[in-house]
Amino acid sequence: MKPNANPARYDRQMRDPITSNLFHRFTTGSARFAGRPVMLLLCIVMTLLAVLAYLSGNEHLMNGTSLAISCLTLLLLPILQATQNRDGAALHAKLDELIKANSDARNALIGLEYREEHEIEEARPRSDS
Repeated sequence: MKPNANPARYDRQMRDPITSNLFHRFTTGSARFAGRPVMLLLCIVMTLLAVLAYLSGNEHLMNGTSLAISCLTLLLLPILQATQNRDGAALHAKLDELIKANSDARNALIGLEYREEHEIEEARPRSDS
């Protein structure tokens, strides 16, 4: 394990690699689907269906459409958050490598994302303007 890595994340991955791999594959595939034009078309259709259900006054249609939109929203939130977390971790790893490779960079910045907010602000360069 890297000294600056998040120990809780590492521990979870080591405990259940099968579930972690399945979750990774599911979220990656779902996030890719969510970014395609087909998903936008699906959202537009569901929105139009919700408007038509409201205008028709049919309670069953309104409830079904509302449930479908709620389920879609609740499903997409953790998928997109997991994708953001993975992208952020990859970006931090790349930046850490650049800091290590640059002799002028401050090595104290490596792993800064795991520190408190006031420590991050203290590490920012001060402008002398």
